[in-house]
Amino acid sequence: MITKTCLNSLLAGLGFFVAAAASQAATVSCTGADYDISTKVSGASNCLILSPLDGAVNDSTNPPASSYTVNTEGFFGINTWAFDGKYENGINSSSFFDFAGDGQSGAYGFMGADNSIQFMFVLKDSVGTNLVAYLLPTPVASGTNTYSTPFTDPPFTINSHADSKDISHISVYYVSDPGGSGNGVPEPGTIAILGLGLLGMGLISRHRKNGQY
Repeated sequence: MITKTCLNSLLAGLGFFVAAAASQAATVSCTGADYDISTKVSGASNCLILSPLDGAVNDSTNPPASSYTVNTEGFFGINTWAFDGKYENGINSSSFFDFAGDGQSGAYGFMGADNSIQFMFVLKDSVGTNLVAYLLPTPVASGTNTYSTPFTDPPFTINSHADSKDISHISVYYVSDPGGSGNGVPEPGTIAILGLGLLGMGLISRHRKNGQY
């Protein structure tokens, strides 16, 4: 029979692993009870917002790639994103996409690449907002698609007379083998269950040795 001490240890261990898992799941949905910014990039197949919503995190691309914000946070369950370039102040450095427009709205077109490549746009603003990412389908649809600022109130709190803020820049990321090994980020529930199982096995083994069962 499991002792009270053993049970308390198991519960404490579960709390630890749930907290650790939650710290890795730092994104929220682009659709809420009073907002929907999932359609701000037409042609996107998925969308997420980095939390907290007022975090003003920068999508750092300082080498190595493992330190990129999108990789440390595991955007869309992938931690091997590569940086292609960005569209900022009318200047485009992306080799895969062509952009035209301003901080409020514009258009983008796919310039062609291997159809197995997975692409993601990350939109950045500043104070009071956080990164918004859009996953593109594989293969990317041909033709011209549009974008508009997702930095609206709601979901963000815009402390001004306007109801939206301009996009600072649009970063383009890609991964050549989205289904390959090493790309996945474990789901929080999986981490918690695995941690609890390992902890429980260790405690049971210890108590058996001590003759407490």
